[in-house]
Amino acid sequence: MTYLFHGVLKRAIWLLVLGIGAVAVAGIGTAPLPFESGSLEKILDSRAGKPFLLVMWSLECPPCRKEMDLLAEMRRQHPKLDVVLVSTDEMERADQVTAAVKGHGLEKTESWLFAGPAQRLRYEIDPGWYGEMPRSYFYDANHKRAAVSGALEEAQIQAWLEHVYP
Repeated sequence: MTYLFHGVLKRAIWLLVLGIGAVAVAGIGTAPLPFESGSLEKILDSRAGKPFLLVMWSLECPPCRKEMDLLAEMRRQHPKLDVVLVSTDEMERADQVTAAVKGHGLEKTESWLFAGPAQRLRYEIDPGWYGEMPRSYFYDANHKRAAVSGALEEAQIQAWLEHVYP
């Protein structure tokens, strides 16, 4: 009897550990994942054949905060909208980044934070991007992308959604 109980308990603990690990890997509801060389490829690979919106932002960017509110509202209206947030702030600000994401109602959104030289990481994302923010990338299912500098507008997101989800 105790052997059966221990087996069930071990299995329950193992499932709990796997569940926590899955949430941490997805970067959902947790501290942001470290965005380093190769992270964009990980994001692309995890979304093979799926459209998504990559949003670059910073704590020091007032238009980014307004854009995050818009993204939260658009996600409520369109559950298929897949958004990936990448903060260009320093890793030392991870707690502030987490609080900002949560404060804008995006705590269930995959979130990353620069963990290396910003110039090198920006170049890896887009050689034509010099750091202006907000900066967003609309990826279609084939991962062809369109870059947008400046705050997104609801009409832009709506038009893209209609294009990728006809």
